[in-house]
Amino acid sequence: MNNLNLTKTPVSGESKKFLKNVVNTASPMQLIVLLYEGCMQWLHMAKQELKKNKAEKAPNWSNYSNYMGMAMEILTHLQDSLDYKQSRAFCEQMFSLYDFMKTNLAKANAKKEEKPIDDVVVLLKDLKDTWKEAMKKQA
Repeated sequence: MNNLNLTKTPVSGESKKFLKNVVNTASPMQLIVLLYEGCMQWLHMAKQELKKNKAEKAPNWSNYSNYMGMAMEILTHLQDSLDYKQSRAFCEQMFSLYDFMKTNLAKANAKKEEKPIDDVVVLLKDLKDTWKEAMKKQA
């Protein structure tokens, strides 16, 4: 999972070292939780940008599009990281769920609507909580 570029703005200095350390020392399950959290953060920022632009006479949608694109990139990375050798049925279900989320985000992006974003955030939060619970049981 180290080949995913999640920053549109450069991270430098101590922040970069900290992030690199977090990723390098995280377990695979922790990385999944971090990706869910990152995706939710991008969607939160996109939603803020959506509200801001709807109030503007001449909106600039570039930040909104970038944030939505980052969330979609995380979901694509999660799909690409599925290990079908472990459980084909589970991976097929997760692939479909991630695809459903990406479809909702594409609709939100095209129509500039909040509800599809909210729906995806609910799913991501449920997944994150499930993975966190699994990590507790594994510990």
